[in-house]
Amino acid sequence: EAEKKPTAESKETEENRWSRPAEAWNVFSEFNHKLNTKTFLKSTQYYARGSSFTIGDLVKIDLLDILFQKSGYRARTWDQNLLENDYAILEAQNCSNLIQLAVTSITKCLVWKTKKLKTFLIVFDQQVDADTNPKNDNYVVIKLFSLDPLTEITTAELDPVLVAQYRGKEPVMQVDRKIADIPLQCLNAVIAIEDNQFLEHRGVSITGLTRAVLKNIMSLRKAQGGSTITQQLIKNYFLTPEKTFSRKAKEIIMAIQLESQWTKDEILETYLNIIYMGQAGAFQVLGFGAASQVYFDKPISELNLAECALIAAIINNPGVNNPWRKAEQAKKRRSLVLSKMVEYNLINEAEKNQANEAPLPEQKKTLATETAPYFFEAVRKQARELEIPVEGTTFFTSLDLLSQEKAQKALQEGIKLREKDKKDGQTLQGVVLSAHLQSGLITTLVGGQNFRQTQFNRALNSKRQIGSLIKPLIYLTALIDSPEVYTPTSPLMDEAFVWEYDKKKWSPVNYDKKYRGEIPFYFALKESLNSPTAALAQKVGLDKVITLAHKVGLVSTIPPTPSSSLGASTHTPMEVLQAYSTIALMGLKQELSFITSAQNAENEEIYKFVPKTEQVYDQTQGAILIGMMKETLRSGTAKAAKAFGFHSTAAGKTGTTSNNMDVWFAGYTPSTVSIVWLGYDEGRSTKLTGASGALPIWSQFMAQITSSKSQTEFPWPATVEEKEITSTSVNETTKLILKK
Repeated sequence: EAEKKPTAESKETEENRWSRPAEAWNVFSEFNHKLNTKTFLKSTQYYARGSSFTIGDLVKIDLLDILFQKSGYRARTWDQNLLENDYAILEAQNCSNLIQLAVTSITKCLVWKTKKLKTFLIVFDQQVDADTNPKNDNYVVIKLFSLDPLTEITTAELDPVLVAQYRGKEPVMQVDRKIADIPLQCLNAVIAIEDNQFLEHRGVSITGLTRAVLKNIMSLRKAQGGSTITQQLIKNYFLTPEKTFSRKAKEIIMAIQLESQWTKDEILETYLNIIYMGQAGAFQVLGFGAASQVYFDKPISELNLAECALIAAIINNPGVNNPWRKAEQAKKRRSLVLSKMVEYNLINEAEKNQANEAPLPEQKKTLATETAPYFFEAVRKQARELEIPVEGTTFFTSLDLLSQEKAQKALQEGIKLREKDKKDGQTLQGVVLSAHLQSGLITTLVGGQNFRQTQFNRALNSKRQIGSLIKPLIYLTALIDSPEVYTPTSPLMDEAFVWEYDKKKWSPVNYDKKYRGEIPFYFALKESLNSPTAALAQKVGLDKVITLAHKVGLVSTIPPTPSSSLGASTHTPMEVLQAYSTIALMGLKQELSFITSAQNAENEEIYKFVPKTEQVYDQTQGAILIGMMKETLRSGTAKAAKAFGFHSTAAGKTGTTSNNMDVWFAGYTPSTVSIVWLGYDEGRSTKLTGASGALPIWSQFMAQITSSKSQTEFPWPATVEEKEITSTSVNETTKLILKK
């Protein structure tokens, strides 16, 4: 936690620049630009989407308090005015008074005011069962309003939530505060211990500098001490930290220049917002706002004298003065701060003595952790592709915090339950990806089991065989290419056959090594039968299947060999997410994004996501395919989803590759597409299948994130209809989507 020494290269570069007049002028020009724009203050910030509400959502009233308080809102009562970031849960009569609706149609309502002072209101009715009795503690969203003026709306969203900050590649904690928000005792404590002449000097303290020079001469050391708060600001954010007389001279010149352009309040406020205050796990703690939360678990506005003195004591050396690891040294330094405050008549002896008796704060059991590091890596990758500078940019992302948390937990628990054995330190890995179909926004990305153990992002960078996930595209190719020949009820033969190519022979085998004879078209897909699927690919033409696969989003090369009909080609999970998003939208290929918008250091919007869409195949045939893929979950290879707690309307496909090295499940509801992959980085067998490995994790995750949504059917086009059919060849009755 000591200052980092500059490398020889950085030192030489800076010295050389200052030795040439033109370069020295450029250094000052850059300095002036940073001062004027204040770009040096900006860390790269990542915001998650605020929680949203839509008509038909199910909520538990007691959980609303938890949700809003976690999002930084303050609870109020019906008779109190709502200010910024306030919310209130109202009973029927008070709610009715706000929106002039009959009390009989309202059970409760929720009203809140955002940071931009927009006010929203949700009207709830209690969910009832068939006997009109209240059904548990669920409430249904029946109406949504924007107030001022009163306008009925369909969706309401909380403010975006700041979830991560970085300086370079280093994660930081930083909570900017205006100087008016910082207690006077904290301001006095800092000035007393760090720069008691701060309000009088113009950037440099002659007394302090003279004292430091004499000390340096006597000890034969280089340019030590004597820094004012202004100089500390310059040293930390505009110069390399080597300790030389030439660097000290530059520091003095720049400090005087800074004082001529900024007010004392601006300098002190900036200093208190960016000064290094120690570590919280992997995070650099920057500024008093973050330090107050880390050390005292409360906002800085609530600190008392003893706490202000301690936080000022930490500045000098956060490692040496850490109250948790160096308690006695922290008390000693705090006592020195209090003595200085007495010396400068900022407090009296009684106040000093009382503060000295105060206990040090106890360390919290859990330190800060990175919320979604794999997700933010994806944001940075997309930013580079869009040529958006990462440093100092504020990204408003599509991250759904609740969904991300559920995905991480489902993956870790699922792997723990299903990892058969460990050897040579190899760990079963996994990926969970999820996107909102209507917007094209990716809400969830888990790129591995544990980011601290491995930072390799498998969702973006790992190409794995996709196995049976390719099969829906073979059946879709047949539906599109020969609709007069192939329908969901058309007969296929499940039998052994040989595919000859390039003077070679290839024979697919079903997973259970059995053959069923004549079966319906839909049955072969829902049971993921290899032999009839490969035969179908040969008939319709593998080249056509490959062309369609590229159209829907599988952009990696697919070799034109028979094994590709069973998913031998390799693709990233992101490719799979894009492809299944297209399938779920009945052929509407919609660009996916991790970023909703971005702002530069001056808070100007430099990017806004507007999805590009293209209808890449016929919607009617796309609807027919979804009807067939619904059977996978109803009675096919994914029928166990119900046993794992998932009961919503959905369609999907299991995937298992040779020797069980890669196991997948890709599935979607009318609003959400999600995929799960499991495998070893080293490529050994998982001893699992898509149904036994990936499906349980997908089901647990999707059951949790869809539980608050009302049940809806897929938006079938007018060209199709749902019909009940009975197949004598497999003795089964089911409902399928057929062309009218």
